[in-house]
Amino acid sequence: MEIVDIHSHVLPEVDDGAVSVDETIAMLRIAYDAGTRKIVATPHMFLDLFHNNDFVQVLDRFEQLKSDLESCQDAFPFLQDMHIYSGAENFASQEFLAALEQGCVLTLNGSRYLLVEFPPVLPFRHFLSVIEKVVATGYTPVIAHPERYGAIQKDPLRVEQFEQMGCVIQVNADSVRGGSGSRAKKCSWRLLQAGWVDVIASDGHRLRWRPPNLGGVLGRLEEEFTKDDIAGWLVENPGRILANKRLAAAVTS
Repeated sequence: MEIVDIHSHVLPEVDDGAVSVDETIAMLRIAYDAGTRKIVATPHMFLDLFHNNDFVQVLDRFEQLKSDLESCQDAFPFLQDMHIYSGAENFASQEFLAALEQGCVLTLNGSRYLLVEFPPVLPFRHFLSVIEKVVATGYTPVIAHPERYGAIQKDPLRVEQFEQMGCVIQVNADSVRGGSGSRAKKCSWRLLQAGWVDVIASDGHRLRWRPPNLGGVLGRLEEEFTKDDIAGWLVENPGRILANKRLAAAVTS
């Protein structure tokens, strides 16, 4: 199984992810050994903590990383089989909404799919307002880790409204394993069992903090779901996103 990871923080020195190209390479090695062959660099954007509001600057950093990785292929041959793509994790802030109106946002591999993150304690009505704006501009929202938001933990059924609005639902593998706390774990399993998850991604940040090891969740998933379910979450749907294709039918057990 050649896994596709659409959410990671492997772009160095831009947010709370990799701090150097060396760490990026080490993170990519973890991903590779776990079965990942395609990975999207999705640095935080429009979040005050990191001041990444210019998509041109982020793309420049991405192109520099690609160049750096190409120059390291002799020392690290596995990099020849790792494909890295551009993207961003767009924080639902006023700065994001302003950039959205101007078309100045980074989608996943230049597709119509836009990864969006929300404040953890945002009232549910504000989720819907932001999603409406994203859809109105012609993008397909990919909701990053809904299992970590208080409004969804309180009532996971609300995710069904996201799907009715045309959203893609992305759960973190770390949540499935319990690494983000018991509430996120419980919510992620509720979403998986209800068939409301489209993609599982790593949201990998550092070597020792949520590494991009999607293979680590396989054993737990195989206890309850079919191979087709798992392939849909880890290979087929994320692959369709990178190819800018419509997703397959909802994955259900």
